[in-house]
Amino acid sequence: MQNLSEKTAKLEIFSGIKTRSPIIVRADGRGFKKILENSRKPYDLDFAEKIVKATDKLFKESGFSPTLAFVFSDEINLLFMEAPFSGRVEKIDSVVASFISAALALEIGRIVSMDCRIITIYTDEVARYLSERQDEVWRNHVFSYGFYMLVDGGESRYQAMELLRGMKEDEIHEFVFQRGVNLAKTAAWERRGVLIYRDDGKVIHNWDLPLFRSGQGQKLLNDIIETCKTV
Repeated sequence: MQNLSEKTAKLEIFSGIKTRSPIIVRADGRGFKKILENSRKPYDLDFAEKIVKATDKLFKESGFSPTLAFVFSDEINLLFMEAPFSGRVEKIDSVVASFISAALALEIGRIVSMDCRIITIYTDEVARYLSERQDEVWRNHVFSYGFYMLVDGGESRYQAMELLRGMKEDEIHEFVFQRGVNLAKTAAWERRGVLIYRDDGKVIHNWDLPLFRSGQGQKLLNDIIETCKTV
């Protein structure tokens, strides 16, 4: 006759699911709209520094060995050339999410929660994946400046959203430019995100990234991955 623990183990039908390597583990903030309601708009350098510091803790204190992390807004993309926990999906998602949540909570001084998902990827797909996430950084950048300029100009949040839905990206860009902000000249981390990686034993925070689609960006990523292989 089976004991209770054996019966319970049989119900853990997802615990044996594994992923191959390499992988991206993407962590996203849950309910951060409320958490950031009093932050500086459209971008808050203080929060950006805190989420980077929380990610730095994962590199230094978690026992994980990510190859790199690409951070923007409340999103953290972690590249693992070798999946931790022998690729066990539930274990990776739960431990990464809990560690990042705790680290960020310590930084900002309030409870936060992150969720995680796993993206299986091949090495030669890394640059494309990160380029696509960097494209999202730019889209958010354009939209955020447009949105808060409209709100500061007297539109309600709902009205601002509706107005922007009817505009193309280049139209929003021009709208912002006509009001004194050249989006191509804003801080690089706002436009392109932040990259965290190891170099010569140190954890580097790169706040001045090239476009990952560019030759310079491709070389940066390739060098990081190749360095990781030799460690």
